[in-house]
Amino acid sequence: MKKIVYLFSLSLSILVLSCNSDADVIETSTVEITFDNRISANQNLTLGTTVYVNQNNESVVTNELKYIISNIQLTQDNGTIFEYPKADSYFVINEADLSSLTLNLDGIPVGNYTHISFGIGVDQSEYPLDGMLNFIPTAEEAQMIWNWAAGYIFIKFEGTFTPQGGTESPFVIHVGSHGQNLDNYKFVTLPLANTMNVNAGTTASVMVEAYIERIIDATNQIKLEDTNNIQVDPVNAPRIATNLESMFSAQ
Repeated sequence: MKKIVYLFSLSLSILVLSCNSDADVIETSTVEITFDNRISANQNLTLGTTVYVNQNNESVVTNELKYIISNIQLTQDNGTIFEYPKADSYFVINEADLSSLTLNLDGIPVGNYTHISFGIGVDQSEYPLDGMLNFIPTAEEAQMIWNWAAGYIFIKFEGTFTPQGGTESPFVIHVGSHGQNLDNYKFVTLPLANTMNVNAGTTASVMVEAYIERIIDATNQIKLEDTNNIQVDPVNAPRIATNLESMFSAQ
């Protein structure tokens, strides 16, 4: 009888351990995030071709558009926030490179997600720049870094503009942080138009639209005729950074 009881207890222990082990396993899947750069919700963007008129009646053509996305988070309908591993959460979105517009994130816990959050640029925890060696080569290759002393270029927006009744001129907008002296990093949270269901064995997807007209026309209006070169600019760079907070919409 003692032997039978012992065997029963052993079997029960194995069963409990097995159940606990299964409970500890978190199912994950892949989420595909695609960035669709547009002039506005109603107007597509083609580099070097598309013309739009800003609020200062300046005709604008975009020749180059790049920006850094970082620190991606996804929020479930129960309030649980999943933070994508920070070391792998820095990306350059380049309108001229189609392969850069879609991010494939593995290891996302199964669940129903209602919000996406991300940083625009590189946060202060990664300064000085030698604290983030894995991203520096990517930024250098994309020409999204001034130098190791200055910092990353968070957004590179270049092209031409023509004032009403005026002549065509180039414009350059390069906004980033310069160590702790000028911190233009922004973090945004966007509600998803529809709940994103992440299920095991399938790839979920979300579209993030970026409306580039808002780079210079949002909370702050930038008249290119007055200032067509914004780089290490303690006045206008923060104004551009503030505009970036309203640039994105998740579909």
